[in-house]
Amino acid sequence: MSTIVMTACWPLQGMSPAQKSVLISLADNSNDDGVCWPSVARIVERTCLSERAVRNALRWLEQSGVLSAHHRTGRSTWYTVSPSRYNPGTSCPPAPDAGLPRQEMPPTPAPDAPHPGTRCPQNRKGTIKEPSEEETGASAGSKKAPVEQIVELFNQILHQLPRVVLVNKDRKSKIQARWDESPVHRDLDFWSDFFTQVETSEFLMGRLKDRNNQFRCTFDWLIAPSNFVKVVEGNYHA
Repeated sequence: MSTIVMTACWPLQGMSPAQKSVLISLADNSNDDGVCWPSVARIVERTCLSERAVRNALRWLEQSGVLSAHHRTGRSTWYTVSPSRYNPGTSCPPAPDAGLPRQEMPPTPAPDAPHPGTRCPQNRKGTIKEPSEEETGASAGSKKAPVEQIVELFNQILHQLPRVVLVNKDRKSKIQARWDESPVHRDLDFWSDFFTQVETSEFLMGRLKDRNNQFRCTFDWLIAPSNFVKVVEGNYHA
């Protein structure tokens, strides 16, 4: 949950209660970059709206500029919530029961602004010095991946594959690298979805009848860089 995105979304006007409810649900699921990937079913459950109402709201929010949808082949869609881009116009007029739109947009962090709470120290001349990676926590390993939980998800979902027992330094390093590659990867729901996708692949699970080309993936194979990308992009579900 990002209080930054939520705070910027609450004052927005010019949308129906259903549209606002879906927007707030997305903001509640997003990180500080506005990135989230809840399923439509999950939004329906949280908002108590019908599936049709949720899909109509998502479409309207995209047209208004406040939401960008990123579709992934064979996987759930992920979204970016951008309150500062909200601009309902002729292509998506305000809903009949919506309040009057605001004339001024609520302030939101600039794309290159330091994270709230990060101090910008001054140098001796009194000018602002940009914070280093260590000061902002922007280094690749600044947020530690929940390695044990990811391994447990693998063992639970892919119990037909060789079980991971030892979490050594090499495995921790590779999981951390995959975690840091994208904001989308920094959530346990993504990893649950990832392992579930593996479970549905006949090839990866070794369920093909061709004994001459029998293959069954392992945990180490899945977290290797090139293999990880291929699985995410759905190459083994053609």
